[in-house]
Parts: sequence; C-alpha cells; structure tokens
Amino acid sequence: MIKKIWIVFAVTCIVTIPVRLYQLMYYVDSQTGFFTDGNVTSTIVSVILIAGCAAVLFLSRRQKNFSLQFQDMSSMPSVIFCGLSGAVMLIYAVRQLALVASGDTNWEENYMQQIPVWVQHPVLYAALAILAVAAAINLLVLAWGLGQGKSPYLHLPAATLFLPLWSCMDLTVMFVRSTEVVNSIESLYSMFMVIFLLVCLFAQARFLSGLDDSKSRLLMVASGMCCAIVTFTVTVPNLLMYAMGRGDICSMTMESSVLYLVLAMFLQSLSFKMIKKQKISEKI
Repeated sequence: MIKKIWIVFAVTCIVTIPVRLYQLMYYVDSQTGFFTDGNVTSTIVSVILIAGCAAVLFLSRRQKNFSLQFQDMSSMPSVIFCGLSGAVMLIYAVRQLALVASGDTNWEENYMQQIPVWVQHPVLYAALAILAVAAAINLLVLAWGLGQGKSPYLHLPAATLFLPLWSCMDLTVMFVRSTEVVNSIESLYSMFMVIFLLVCLFAQARFLSGLDDSKSRLLMVASGMCCAIVTFTVTVPNLLMYAMGRGDICSMTMESSVLYLVLAMFLQSLSFKMIKKQKISEKI
C-alpha cells in the first residue's frame, strides 16, 4: 500500500511540474502578474494536486500497524538532507535578521514586487528569523542523531517543538501577506504547502520524543508526502525560472524556494527509509 503512495507522488509531480513551468513561461503577464490563459493551466494543476494529495491521504488510511523505531530511519540520504536543511535554514535566518537590523528599504514598488515583509512587519519578521535559528539548530542536532541511529530528543521532548513553531510562525506571516499577493492561486499553493509541512512537523515532533503511535507515524508520512507534492510543484518551476533570469514573475523568493525544496527532500528521504523498513518487516 505504501508503495502505491510513492507511485501517486511520482505521477503527480511528473504531471504538475511541467504544466506549471509552461504556465510561468508563457501565461503570466509580466506587468500585472495575472495568468493570461483564463486560469486553464491553474485549474489543471489544482485538480491534479487535489487528486494526488487526496489519494495519498486515502491510501495512508488503509495502512495498519505502522510500527517503526527511530533507528529505522537512519540513512545517509536522511542525514545529508537533514544537515543541509539545517544549514540552509540557518543561512536564511541570519539573512532575515540582517535585513531587519539594517532596516533596508531599498526596493522598487511595482505590480510584480511586493513591499518587503521586513519593512511592513519588522517585529513579526524578526520573530520568524529567531525561531528559524532555533529550528536550524534543531535540524543540525537531528542530523547528528540520525547519523548515530539514536533520537537526541528522547529526554528533551520540548526541544522538538522549535521546528513546528517556526513553521507555524511562517504560516502566520504567509497569511498576513496573502492579502497583498497579486496572484491568489500562487498564494494558495504556498499556504497549503506550509500547512502540510506544519502537520508533518508536529507529528514528527511526537515521533522524535517517543510519544507517538501508529496513526501519528502514518500522519507524518502522509502529510510529508502531500507537502512534498505541493512543494515540488511550486519550488522546482520557480527555481528554473530564476535560473533562466525570469524570477521576477515568481511569487516566492529564490531563497524561500531553495529552503522549502530542501526540507521536502529531507522529509522524502526520511519517509523513504521508513517505507523501505516497513516493506521488509511485512515480508518477514
């Protein structure tokens, strides 16, 4: 059953990523940021995303007795992507703090570029950056624990909350900014991406602290898969547009796209190891 979830993930991304890239390349008005195809491509992407995420959630509900230990997730890919996520988040957080501290207002106001959040909401942005530093340290410690095959948070469960708290604050900032975004569809994609990430991180916090159960593990895998589906659909085309020098039409910054993509890859590497171990235990 879990294998089918991975098939749904792969098929969904194979379809949505090219369609959205084509949409950004040919159907975005460079002056207003609105789509010029009557939202045909947006409808296609949205329907496929909804179907893919619904299929993942439905299939995960059919899986029973999902009992795995922390050491079962320990693998080289999970260590690498966890450490990379921590490093990228730390760099991103330091940059955020520097922007708030400098009070830089060097930006151009036009239809395609929003007023920087550190200008409009400096306190909120600073709180997000501080939580990002704590979350980055959380990820770096977790990477060490994955390398050792032992959870570093069994005796300090409260420390696992820094990462979901950062995600919760990020969702708050995104919600505040959603009314200022030109393209509401893009804003909706990003919001659901963060919501799935938040659900996954809270379930992961329970798992790392040893307070989880089978349903919590399935929720962690299912929400992580849904987060990865939406994240890949949003960030991969964005980064390709930035690489082509056309990133000005993307609603998400290049730094944010990199951060969320690396986090999604970490969640995928983690769930892949769990699924592999589960398949082995089912055969035994």
